Amino acid sequence: MTPPAPLPTPSRSVKAFSLIEVLLAIGIVSFAVVAIVGMLPIALNTAKDSMLETDSSIIAQRIFAELQASTGTNRPVSISAHGDTKAIDLTSDGTNYLAFGDACEVRSSPSSEAPINDMGVQFLGIVSVATNTGISNLSRVEVSITSPASAPASSRTTNTFVTLMGY
Repeated sequence: MTPPAPLPTPSRSVKAFSLIEVLLAIGIVSFAVVAIVGMLPIALNTAKDSMLETDSSIIAQRIFAELQASTGTNRPVSISAHGDTKAIDLTSDGTNYLAFGDACEVRSSPSSEAPINDMGVQFLGIVSVATNTGISNLSRVEVSITSPASAPASSRTTNTFVTLMGY
């Protein structure tokens, strides 16, 4: 019978991380985590602004589509979910107001851009017609979508869309 092999004895050649190396690694990871967490509010604000811009463009496209779907000088635009319309006159300069809800649905037609405190109204659409294009039977139609509608006009975010429309 052979004698048992001796157990290995710990030596200085064993590979391991020192306490300083571990603390340094934890510090680097902590710094990275703090930086990432610090960017979250900025990312959330950017996402919110992006959603508002997307909703604004959907509303503007809808208004332009309704105006282009009709012919003549007075073009109807929906002002309620019940099929009520408002005529936009393309032959004279003017401004019209439309209130839209959270789901980009038209809610009403206010008489000014004063703050709207109705529940569910998120956007105010301002449709401006200018006839001084220099070409007869052609109007410049500008749609400005502002939000939130309940805020004073100076405190709203505005997205403006413009097209030329013949009549």
